[in-house]
Amino acid sequence: MTRKKNTVFLCLSLFLLQLAFCLSASAAPLADLSRFPQRASAYLPEKADEPVMPYENQKIYAEEYLKNYHAPWQNEDLSYLDLTEEKVVSFQKSVGRKQFFTADGKPFPKGNMSALFSNGDVAFGTVNQPGIALSDADVRVLPTARILYPSEASAKGALGLLRQDALENSTLKPGEPLRVLHYSKDSAWVFIATGTVVGWVQAAKIAFVDADFVDRWTYSDHAVFVKDNVRIASENGRPASVAKMGTILPRDGNTLYLPHRGEMGRAVIRTYKPSTDLVAPFPVPFTPRNAVRTIDQMMGEPYGWGGSMGYRDCSAMTRDYFSVFGIWLPRNSGDQAKVGATIPLKNVPVDERLRVILDRAVPFTTLIQMPGHVMLYLGVFDAEPAVFHNVWGVRVNMPGGKVGRAVVGRAAVTSLYLGSEIGNRPKASLLIDNIATLSFPVANIW
Repeated sequence: MTRKKNTVFLCLSLFLLQLAFCLSASAAPLADLSRFPQRASAYLPEKADEPVMPYENQKIYAEEYLKNYHAPWQNEDLSYLDLTEEKVVSFQKSVGRKQFFTADGKPFPKGNMSALFSNGDVAFGTVNQPGIALSDADVRVLPTARILYPSEASAKGALGLLRQDALENSTLKPGEPLRVLHYSKDSAWVFIATGTVVGWVQAAKIAFVDADFVDRWTYSDHAVFVKDNVRIASENGRPASVAKMGTILPRDGNTLYLPHRGEMGRAVIRTYKPSTDLVAPFPVPFTPRNAVRTIDQMMGEPYGWGGSMGYRDCSAMTRDYFSVFGIWLPRNSGDQAKVGATIPLKNVPVDERLRVILDRAVPFTTLIQMPGHVMLYLGVFDAEPAVFHNVWGVRVNMPGGKVGRAVVGRAAVTSLYLGSEIGNRPKASLLIDNIATLSFPVANIW
């Protein structure tokens, strides 16, 4: 064989080897997914209907939940979110300086980014009125529905990496209170604040509310959706939107209120009567059996960064779970780790971390957090902590010194040693290696 043929053969062999490696990284058989039952009922304790706490105490948490939920209507600034206009403007400017990539992996032109940034130049006080989400809606970092990616590899889904929409911040639920702070220059987008997030939403997705609407919406009884992805519409049949599990709406008996756009962009109330298995009075009694039913609504759901494509990420999952029971959580995993009583574990040796989790964590109520990720503790299975989380994947070493992912890509039950059987993973890359905090949002059971 000639030197040229040898070179071609070698290059082809290396290419096929790397391709096989990448494919194995994205489809690696993770043992936990078959070893741990992927149904929440497998983790149900004997006393399945014994309340986590008295219902009277739970209603106190629910009152605080609704206070936080309606906060945008009661506050004209962002202090309730520990934000200021200066912080938001500074963040927006930092986004404008970043290099993003299009779906084909090419750099997004700086001129185009400048145009997006100019359209969304934030200047608070130009509107500053209470409003409401008319339907489910994406909350964007910049006023555009265009998907941009943080890297070329992410854009192409190479190395098993998530094709992450870098401009997706969160999502709104139908009927969610908000404050409109600013319009984009083209008037197609509004910059809003909810009880948990700020960002850009399509103007057609919101309406303004007056004092009478606020009073009626705030001081009614409430119901919460206990089924996921329910298509809802008012009695006239339109418009329809999707209610995720954890969506909260005012109720009058078995009839729910829905917001609709009336004259001059003002919200008016229409009604909706769901079947009884879709919703329940808010909050739902916090028992292990109800916890299991709630978890199973999300089991196997694909991973969705920031709510992309109508799916959840890790912190959206935990937030919706606790919402059913009237327990308020912030939107992001780092903030969720600060709620209630906490046990810091960052500087604790791994063996000691495991002991603390086994000794102190309470099934269905304890969050286990690490930088950028949060999990719900289910209990002990096969002598190990079992956690429920929506997770993209496990880090693995790739050719050329790159780090990729062995993909999970969905809400699943695993151990804290997920991916330990993979030999080509970076050092200290397991979940147990990186746990920073145990948090107990229901602090009176800690």
